[in-house]
Amino acid sequence: MENFYNPLKNIVSGFPTEFKNIVIVGKGESIRQIDKAVLSNSLIINVNDSELLIKGYFTIFHADRILESFKKNGFKNEVYISSQKLEAVLPSSAAYLHADYNPLTNEGVEHIAALFEKDTFDLTDFLLLSAIKLAWLINRALEKQLPVYLIGFDFDLEKESAPTDNSNHDALYREILFKTQKSQYVFIQHYLKDKLGVQLNHVGNANFSALSVSEFNQLEAQENAISKSTFDNVAEYKKLLEKVDNENYTIVVAELTNNHIGDADRLRKMIKLAKNAGADMVKIQKRDVETFYTQDELNTEYISPFGNKLKDYRDGVELDDRLMQVLISECEQNEIVWFSSVLDYPSLLFLEKYNPPLIKLPSTISNHRNFLKKAGDEFKGDLVISTGFTDKEYETFVLDNFCTNRNLFLLQCTSSYPAPPEACQISVVRHYDHLDLPNLYAGYSSHDVGSLGCMMAVAAGAKMVEKHVKLGDLEWIHFDGVALDLATNQFEQFVKDVRKASLMCGSKEKKIHKQEHHKYTPNEKHF
Repeated sequence: MENFYNPLKNIVSGFPTEFKNIVIVGKGESIRQIDKAVLSNSLIINVNDSELLIKGYFTIFHADRILESFKKNGFKNEVYISSQKLEAVLPSSAAYLHADYNPLTNEGVEHIAALFEKDTFDLTDFLLLSAIKLAWLINRALEKQLPVYLIGFDFDLEKESAPTDNSNHDALYREILFKTQKSQYVFIQHYLKDKLGVQLNHVGNANFSALSVSEFNQLEAQENAISKSTFDNVAEYKKLLEKVDNENYTIVVAELTNNHIGDADRLRKMIKLAKNAGADMVKIQKRDVETFYTQDELNTEYISPFGNKLKDYRDGVELDDRLMQVLISECEQNEIVWFSSVLDYPSLLFLEKYNPPLIKLPSTISNHRNFLKKAGDEFKGDLVISTGFTDKEYETFVLDNFCTNRNLFLLQCTSSYPAPPEACQISVVRHYDHLDLPNLYAGYSSHDVGSLGCMMAVAAGAKMVEKHVKLGDLEWIHFDGVALDLATNQFEQFVKDVRKASLMCGSKEKKIHKQEHHKYTPNEKHF
């Protein structure tokens, strides 16, 4: 592959500008909905003659009919990669890299991962696969990981908008071809993520799409909002700590769990409503599905809109890099602090890229002591640890390992959904508060119904209370039953109740309050 890679590396080293991402462009009908302004700083790879719709930098093709299209319409891009001999027809301003064409045989369809494993660079019948490998090689040459987006690949005969199509293939053949290519793409998307850590972001409305066209068109606005924002997540968290220390304040956390269901618009709405309701922080959950669950667990039946297996559901509701950008942008715009539960080591590495001021080690993983210690050693921010389904021994473990050189919120929790009143053990919050250790704050992670448990926890000394929230009823979501609805006034009323409890508790220092006025003065002669 050096005969191809070295010239490519030379081209990449001479790029005239810094690109923010790589966009591979096809000719699906959805391409007409793309806001071209969003592509102003993108390195565009055109597949076939899609440059006639959106001009890019690289063009990759092999078919005679595409060459005829270029001869008719002109060559618009900077670099052409083809098995065709182009020296005589390319303008002097364009570069040419030769690549062999190797048909994708039946064996190749079954082993398309080999396209990425072997050292050669080939053009296949399904050019998108070659374009993806080209993007991978460009990132390798750049020595960075630019995000890769795919636009105009609808895999739908009715949604193809080819500027020229001289293939003479009938509709049935092309329909079968699209279905085959769709399955190949789904395979390679999972393969690249699992084996090489490469995330492909398909733009469209398929169940494997990372974002819709409208979400893609909003990327630039989101990035601009992040760059212009003066909201600092870490600094704002520290301000909350000052309120806790100086004003007897209780932090209210809106626990989103996975109730955003992997939907960017839903995530934005939940963050905004949580802020409007009075929450101080929002919390998400992050787990690496392949690491956290066994294959047997992933293959169990679970009915959701994403499929009929637990893996389908869990993959569908996990936050990826794109949704993390949505989360950060929306939290900054609404000036609310975010943090996350971390359930495994890959998730810790994933989240550390975004510099959260604190993370939560939830009750779910209290038995995974080696990971808990590793997370405590590697993560330098503050910690939240909940104690559901544990006893005094776990408390000792936590205090021995996580209570030095950082702030620790230790949250009483009952791992039952919903937790019945007799299982809430609010008095444990008072116990944590009475431990009186430096930088230790008592708190309560609520799985009970309503506000009363959290109000009592505040009275017991809680400086943080968590409450699950949702946006309407989704019975297939885990723990949906204990969550308060952001779409109604349920969570807003909850926050008001917690603030009222905090107000009524006041300071621990007994003193005469300014509202006090009624007191009898005894007649001294009777004493």
